[in-house]
Amino acid sequence: MLRLNFFKTSGVWLLVIWMALFSSQVLAGNDTTGYLIKVKITNCTDVQLYLNHYSGIDISNDDTARRSPDGYFIFDGKTKLDEGLYYISSDSKKRYFDFFITNNQHIRFEYDGSGLVKNITTSDSLENRTYFKILSLLQSKTEVKKQAPNDSIQFLLKHADLSVSYMKQLVTKPASGLALYEKYIKACISPSDFQQNYLKLKQDSKEPLLRIYLDHFFDNLDFSDPRLINTPVFTQRIDEFIDTIEAIPGLSKKAEVERLITLSSVDKRTQEFVAWHLISRFETYYFLPENDAIYVHIVRDFLQNGKIAWYYPEVKEREISQANKFEPLLNGKTGPDLEAPDTSGVFLNLYSVKAQYTLLLFWASTCSHCRDEMPSILKFYKDFHKEYDLEIFAVSTDTSTVRWKSFVRRHQLPWINVFGRKGRQSYFHLYNIQTTPTIFLLDDKKTILAKYLKPEQFGEIIRRRESGDNRK
Repeated sequence: MLRLNFFKTSGVWLLVIWMALFSSQVLAGNDTTGYLIKVKITNCTDVQLYLNHYSGIDISNDDTARRSPDGYFIFDGKTKLDEGLYYISSDSKKRYFDFFITNNQHIRFEYDGSGLVKNITTSDSLENRTYFKILSLLQSKTEVKKQAPNDSIQFLLKHADLSVSYMKQLVTKPASGLALYEKYIKACISPSDFQQNYLKLKQDSKEPLLRIYLDHFFDNLDFSDPRLINTPVFTQRIDEFIDTIEAIPGLSKKAEVERLITLSSVDKRTQEFVAWHLISRFETYYFLPENDAIYVHIVRDFLQNGKIAWYYPEVKEREISQANKFEPLLNGKTGPDLEAPDTSGVFLNLYSVKAQYTLLLFWASTCSHCRDEMPSILKFYKDFHKEYDLEIFAVSTDTSTVRWKSFVRRHQLPWINVFGRKGRQSYFHLYNIQTTPTIFLLDDKKTILAKYLKPEQFGEIIRRRESGDNRK
């Protein structure tokens, strides 16, 4: 009996020892599994804080934590977070500070809420300690009176009276030897700030300086590291590039976009995101010259055929549907015919218009923008109707024929006027009308020459064509 009790007692102790050893192994393993972010902010009245991260142009909330009795806000989860740049915010949308999450996701931060980066401490992340030191240095060199730890690195780089030596050293280092925070800082160095010096050295080159500038625009952005997608600078650089090429007359945006997609091909995930961001950009600004064609080109030739995977597969069908709407209306395509009744109820069709140029106008008498543009359209018609054999085929999108007819008669609109809602075809689908006024310029064969421009811009296109100057 005593022996049995001894074994029972011994077994209990063996079990306790085994569980202790197992627990210590599990706790040790927690350093490599999941995430544990502890934040203490003194002089903070918030009862809960939020953990957020950047994802392209979007902000994602990852976790919420309430203040614990010891003053810490504890964010924890069993699955590791995506690596990238994160920040802590409050209910009032106040941003306390940015920091990086990489492989080590068990980090503790303490901050006095003073607004100075130098007062943010961490004993668990060398990467963030170094990042804070750099931010603190930049902040100390900044003469701007209002300082806060959530000032962007771009803001600090712009305003700090800082020696260029550190930045030049960072720029010349290979990306493979840089930590994520270093890649981020390097990417934040604007091409216009540091590559101008490079261009001066290349003035003896046979290549134009503009070409050199564009070719080296992304030298500071490491496309091979998809973690940079989870920082705000990635999409900022792409958008800055697109803004630059859109401002250069005669430059082929399509060729530059293709080059950008090729540059990003060093990493599959990065290229997927670049393609996604580009179609979002060109779809949003489809009314700018070439943009709708570039949008269709990316969807058709890169995504739909599987050359590049969809970053968000759930939007695939929607984007293909949108490309289907844009493609028939690209410059150089023949505009679809449509037929609708005029003010007398007689049906007229677009293709029956015999003119060297036809301005296809979609408008509404209730549209304030249309009314504002009408004097310019009337002047355009007067200047180009006889001299350049131009006609206007105006399709009303009004819901009331009475209101439409009243406006036409009151303003004596001298061109062909038809009521779109009683047409034999849906003008809305044929010409993808999303807003009014929407205007297309067609030639004598009803080929689309230009669209979404103002009357005076259409006038310049006609004059150039008639003078034999077809340059953009």
